[in-house]
Amino acid sequence: MFNKDSFSNGQIDSKLWMCQVLETYRWSSKLTHIYGGWYGLNAFLLLSREKFKVDRIESFDIDPTCEPIADMINENWVIKEWKFKAFTLDCDGHVRGGADLVINTSTEHFKTKEWFNNLRPGTRVVLQGSNMQRDDVLVKSNSLEEFVAHYPLSNITYQGSLDFAYPDWKFTRYMVIGTK
Repeated sequence: MFNKDSFSNGQIDSKLWMCQVLETYRWSSKLTHIYGGWYGLNAFLLLSREKFKVDRIESFDIDPTCEPIADMINENWVIKEWKFKAFTLDCDGHVRGGADLVINTSTEHFKTKEWFNNLRPGTRVVLQGSNMQRDDVLVKSNSLEEFVAHYPLSNITYQGSLDFAYPDWKFTRYMVIGTK
């Protein structure tokens, strides 16, 4: 079943923030893996903004209902020699190698750090997490420093936070970009 929260203010602004910061580095990617890709909105924004050169994006999510929705949302790139493709896969297990960039904007929903530990040294990463108080948040960081320390990188290119305030609750998103 489709979860409309994927288009919430917090979700969209967090993904746009990721795109805006990533685009300032003028990086390119032959193969980008997106862990916890949900409905493929990270890929949709990166590909449609056309400011970040990427040859192929593979999006992985453990929920099998996400794959057909992500492929539908990104159909424009699925039919272009599979510039985008979603897969049902548990990223805490083994994910195919070869990616020169790994994006995980839902680190707080992963049970373990096995996905991070399995990344080869030298892989560029974009990671986001939060201090959100919800039942589905498994890893909560209380500060940007705590979030950055949880995912040790050999080189940090960017670290920052983005505050969200609503009438009945608030939270902060954290992001770190660098090299494992």
